[in-house]
Amino acid sequence: MHAKYTPSLIETKAMLHKWLSLISGLFMWCFAAVNFLILHQPLLGVVEIVCGGFNLFCFYHVYRDSVKTWHSVALLLSITTVIFCVFFFADLRAGSVFWLLFLPPLYCLLTSTKSALIYSIAFAIPAAVILFFKSDTDAYIAWRAVTNFLITYFLSYLICYLYQKQYLVRDLSLQKMAFQDPLTGARNRHALKLFFYDFNKAFTKQQQEDTHLLIIDIDFFKRVNDAFGHDVGDAVLAQMTELLHLYADSDVVYRIGGEEFLIVLKEHTAQQALNFAEAIRKHVEDAVFHSKEQEIKVTVSIGVAPLHRDQTFRDFLRAADKNLYSAKHKGRNMVHCDDTSKAH
Repeated sequence: MHAKYTPSLIETKAMLHKWLSLISGLFMWCFAAVNFLILHQPLLGVVEIVCGGFNLFCFYHVYRDSVKTWHSVALLLSITTVIFCVFFFADLRAGSVFWLLFLPPLYCLLTSTKSALIYSIAFAIPAAVILFFKSDTDAYIAWRAVTNFLITYFLSYLICYLYQKQYLVRDLSLQKMAFQDPLTGARNRHALKLFFYDFNKAFTKQQQEDTHLLIIDIDFFKRVNDAFGHDVGDAVLAQMTELLHLYADSDVVYRIGGEEFLIVLKEHTAQQALNFAEAIRKHVEDAVFHSKEQEIKVTVSIGVAPLHRDQTFRDFLRAADKNLYSAKHKGRNMVHCDDTSKAH
């Protein structure tokens, strides 16, 4: 369900799932009462009571916990079952076929567009067969009824597909603007705060032991700006980001200040994090940065700190900055982690 989706779209789908479970459950019970008391269709009423109760159970479960993949599948199957029963038992002249047009948008809301297409095709086949036999009377032209139904059925899917794709493109663009540093392409402080939130939300003991963060500061970067100009300094920052991306995935490299970067290391012990930081320090020391035919050499000081549960973004920065300043105090171009430091 979450593949290729942005956090905001995942949250939107989860919210839709929760309230659709509640609303559909209550509506099914209302329709069940109508079928029992007015239309005298007890079998359809029983189906609606059972499926409505299941949807309310899903709402209760999601309200107390979170949306799971099986929730979405169960909800769409429950609603599909009721709609098919209404279509099968109700008189075609009452317009029961129109309920089927609700299914493709439902599948797009609760699943991915690819899964929605699979569900739409799978349920279109029995729906077309039932419609053909129910409309094979003097009042209808069966093949035309089926053709018109299938056209409108898949057009409703196509509209939802195009809308969701456009929504996703726009959402990705907004997310990029919100969470990416425009100069370097690294992730920014807003993205790092979101990481801290997600880390504490899905915290495990193993994560505490194996997650470390590196704060990387370019030594004497002001001298680069003063000597070569801010445009050259910007080029150095961009090239520094490219260098860091050689060591770590782009989604764990952050620019948190003017010349300060941060890397999230998962599944790394303290010693492994220290070795990782030392490799970066050595690579930067050996690298030559270029801009406007200028060759610039820089070094970095790196502070390494473990990430603990319930540690806020501000608390962590204080701890990591302490190690970073310790490295600078000892001469810069160093890595410092707690009481262990390593020079070039």
